[in-house]
Amino acid sequence: MAAGVQQDAVSMQPYNDWPNDAGWFDGFTQTHRFELVPPSSGNSITSVKYSSRHQCNEMLEKVRKNGTFEEICFGQKQDPCESVFRKAMSTYHAATKSRQDAGLEDVNVGVTIHDHIAGMPTVRKTGSPTTDSLWLKSDNAWLQEIDASTLEPVGVCTQQKLHPELKGTLAAAHMRTDPVTGDYFNYNLEFGRQATYRFFKVSASTGKTEILATVRGFRAAYLHSFVITEKYLVFCIYSAYYAKGGVKILWTKNVVDAIDYDPNEKNKWLVIDRHHGKGLVAVFESDPFFAFHCVNAWDEPSTTEEGKTDITLDISTYENLDILKRFYYENMKSTSPSALNYAGPQHAGRARPSLHRYRLRSIADITISVTDAKASKAAELLFAAPNALSVELPTFNSALACKPSRYIYGVTDRGNSVFLDGLAKFDTETKEAKLWIRHAQSPGEPIFVADPEPKGEGSEDAGVLLSVVLDGKAGRSYLLCLDAGSFEEVGRVEMEGVVGFGFHGHFVPRKGV
Repeated sequence: MAAGVQQDAVSMQPYNDWPNDAGWFDGFTQTHRFELVPPSSGNSITSVKYSSRHQCNEMLEKVRKNGTFEEICFGQKQDPCESVFRKAMSTYHAATKSRQDAGLEDVNVGVTIHDHIAGMPTVRKTGSPTTDSLWLKSDNAWLQEIDASTLEPVGVCTQQKLHPELKGTLAAAHMRTDPVTGDYFNYNLEFGRQATYRFFKVSASTGKTEILATVRGFRAAYLHSFVITEKYLVFCIYSAYYAKGGVKILWTKNVVDAIDYDPNEKNKWLVIDRHHGKGLVAVFESDPFFAFHCVNAWDEPSTTEEGKTDITLDISTYENLDILKRFYYENMKSTSPSALNYAGPQHAGRARPSLHRYRLRSIADITISVTDAKASKAAELLFAAPNALSVELPTFNSALACKPSRYIYGVTDRGNSVFLDGLAKFDTETKEAKLWIRHAQSPGEPIFVADPEPKGEGSEDAGVLLSVVLDGKAGRSYLLCLDAGSFEEVGRVEMEGVVGFGFHGHFVPRKGV
């Protein structure tokens, strides 16, 4: 089964023009489910069943009834003099005490989707507790549990369900899971006179949550993802930070306008010990950039100091915050003059990603203080891929999580259209890329599905990629299947209508297959 989360604009909008002050990051959550059914005996054709469901109907009904919407969103410009239906948005709820009793469909949590999380207690209020669940996550402290078959919301909670100290409002949409133990990792950010980062682990074997480190002394930054290795958690504190310690967000009512960017301030890389209670063990610096998505990371024996550890990691970077403006609808419509500020060869590098590989050298398992962190070492940039070959919404063969990996898959934005315009497979060894680009075809995030019977070494790219593609000429979508090795099309499933663009999906193997 492949499932994905879509941010969906409200459908009952009573205006002929689209709300230009909203963006792709804003909308009401809808989950899509593609069930791939193996061929029956004597049949060579795989069938596909599609279903979808909104996850925040209760919230939507409140909006319809009250005509107001006062929650914090990601990028939506809020004007109290305008109708609420000109500002359909994805809520960026603060997990305050007044929201702890939120209804099952009174939260808007829809950026990433996860199958069963070992050690994660069910919060089901309906249905059987033994029924399979999926979990939805955003860049806040909320988690929403939905039924894996019906997609119906069945439970909702904040990170405080896991541990009472996780009382901050923000977290990473991309939590990480240890590929061996199944332990689940994330962070919690609490605003205050000093920003407080709490990095934690949920044990798959015991279900208990452990605070691995509590760190202050760094600015409150927007962190969408991070990486783990067998030994460590690695977080990059970008020079894109919440202004006035996070207070500004209460005024702007959206995240984008509350973030400042300092091109003269170095990024800080925090390394957190996973196993021995050492907490913060290293801090590195790099030139400033902004990023949504880390890819993978792994440990290696230090090449310079015996007994210490080097970390290698891949990340998709931007030179500034233009990407946050890039996906406002006014910059995405081909009929909008402002779209020309981003599309076309004259803007080939603007708001487009560059894959970077870094090495963090000579890490010792010794606790350091924030004072010690001021003498941080430099993160070594091993390579920066050109924009034309780099990808966003990156993925890889998850069997190599926390291990050296070669291939990175993702969507491309080469300036051929006002939106995403292709898929790419980047080879970190040759620094070359295979591309899938078709005129007027806009693909979504590719999901790697590994061959269940890979054949020995060199099989990292043995499998297929699944991507929901919008056919701009036909005005409908299709599910595309590419061979991950050759990057040639294996097949497609034509839809009768449009499947709205979402952010992230997840492949869930069918039981017994």
